[in-house]
Amino acid sequence: MKEYKTILIIKMSSLGDVLHALPTLYALRENCPKARIVWAVHQNFSAVLPGKPWIDEVIYIDKKRLKSLSYWKELRKTLHAYHFDICLDLQGLAKSAIVAFNSGAKEKYGYWEMREGSFLVSKGLTGAYKNGHVIERYLDTVRVLGGTVRSVEFPLPDVSLEKKIMKNRFLADGLDGPFVAVVPGARWSVKEWPVSYWQEFLRRLAASGMHAVLLGSGDDIPKGEAIATAVDSPYVLNYTGLTSLRELMAAIAMSWLYISADTGPLHLANALKKELIALFGPTCPARTGPYGGQDASYIHMMISPTSQATPEHPLVDDAACMGMITVDALWAMYESVLKKVKK
Repeated sequence: MKEYKTILIIKMSSLGDVLHALPTLYALRENCPKARIVWAVHQNFSAVLPGKPWIDEVIYIDKKRLKSLSYWKELRKTLHAYHFDICLDLQGLAKSAIVAFNSGAKEKYGYWEMREGSFLVSKGLTGAYKNGHVIERYLDTVRVLGGTVRSVEFPLPDVSLEKKIMKNRFLADGLDGPFVAVVPGARWSVKEWPVSYWQEFLRRLAASGMHAVLLGSGDDIPKGEAIATAVDSPYVLNYTGLTSLRELMAAIAMSWLYISADTGPLHLANALKKELIALFGPTCPARTGPYGGQDASYIHMMISPTSQATPEHPLVDDAACMGMITVDALWAMYESVLKKVKK
């Protein structure tokens, strides 16, 4: 791989997608240890990005202004000042193409699946993992450029302070011991496990004496309240909408086990290498599920028996799909993980 001096990575959203791109950052830093690496991102997802030595600077991209020519001029001035040798567009959409176009980079590349005209700006690089997991598709850009990928690693920010904050909050709420982190929501409702199923599962969990902490964004507040109210147990703490992104990361890191459907925090748990149970139905885990490379023994998948998702067709619009994963099935999986960890 060339000894690039200045590198721009474009991956602006969403939470899971940004996390999927972190192994490529790791590989770039390994191959270009002296390079100045800059990451372009939407500010609300920037909290999961690590600082130095992985990323030297972060540039916030205002999504609402991307259609404004005056904003293009601002971007051009800001980005050209870095004199980028290479721009790596891992978003592959029109919005990222605008950033790449204005980057001034001598070389502009992306992964092979460049959409919405982004291929007109950046050259898509096709590697051996073209039909594999999206993490490997991104890593193929490094491989095709002559770099070496030794392992799948997720460089993350330090959340030691947030762990102290969350520990004190948990203690104040009577939690001092192991707990299961549960995120009941998802970006798309079709990917969510039914609230009534969560209620029944958490009743069983509370009855067993295990604490559960409900986590998620502000959008998940109604689900968290509905679950916590129905279970009505001191063993279930509802923190949906009550954490920052880094506090969410800290809470997941402190948990004994993480459980959710296909949603952004799932990929935080994966990056943290937490023992996790992932519930999949309409989306394809082979393409976008939690991924640990050769070391994925901490990942436990539950896939709906009605799922028709494939890497080529990852989304099936079937609202009943997730409901085919029963409470009994998840409980059996939970008990098997419990036995594994106790060994």
